[in-house]
Amino acid sequence: MPPDRLAEICRLPARAMATLRAPGPHLRRCRSLLDELRAAAVELLPRNSSAYPPGWRRYSNAAPFLAYARGDLRLLRRPCAAVLASREITEASVGAIVTVVQHAARVGMTVASGGMKSAHRIVTVTARAAGAPRIIVLDRGILAAFGGRVGLDAFGFGPARLPLEESSALVLSPFRANDHAAPANGYRRDELVAALGDVVIAASTRPGGNIERICLEALDRGQCVFNWLGENATLLAAGATPLVPETLEQHLRASAASAVRRNGAGS
Repeated sequence: MPPDRLAEICRLPARAMATLRAPGPHLRRCRSLLDELRAAAVELLPRNSSAYPPGWRRYSNAAPFLAYARGDLRLLRRPCAAVLASREITEASVGAIVTVVQHAARVGMTVASGGMKSAHRIVTVTARAAGAPRIIVLDRGILAAFGGRVGLDAFGFGPARLPLEESSALVLSPFRANDHAAPANGYRRDELVAALGDVVIAASTRPGGNIERICLEALDRGQCVFNWLGENATLLAAGATPLVPETLEQHLRASAASAVRRNGAGS
């Protein structure tokens, strides 16, 4: 990209532009990092790329200028259920997550979630066991998440890692490749998970918590939001649909069919 255009888009100060233009340590670090990313099969997706997550471009105010991706980018064109859950894990929340993800797999939807906190891991492990394609959004850099073991699934429980399925998993990060997690990253991650969904499913919510706020933002953007068992009165009042086991599969089938018609997504 021409330097002047880069400075305009990224709002870079003159000192930053001078560093980018000058040969030396910075350029060598960039080349070294690019080599590391290529070796790890990580793709760089600028916001103007046709492969950039369309939901991020359409819905998210936090959409990064550059996304890092590893896995099957075709999953971004499939009907997607974004599954969110509060940090506190209870028997009820685990049961809700497992039920929702298993039904999403049954109707052929991709499941989007985070990858690190316990609720996210339950989503991703259940999706893998049910044979559902997974999109995993990180709260840290993509190289930091894999911890030097790129190609192995870092999103389960316990020290043993299975291979990451290249044809049914996609890992996305809005953060610099080697950045570690920071307290403020979780909200942005969950917002980006929600933006991927043709439907957003709040499997558990804490009144006044981040998941509730993200779902309210999704409703304001016109996304379809389901609330498990209608447990959150604030979401229901804002237009969320209560989700119960008896109608779960019916709702998800209708949502998947609607996504196919709207986006031309594959099943």
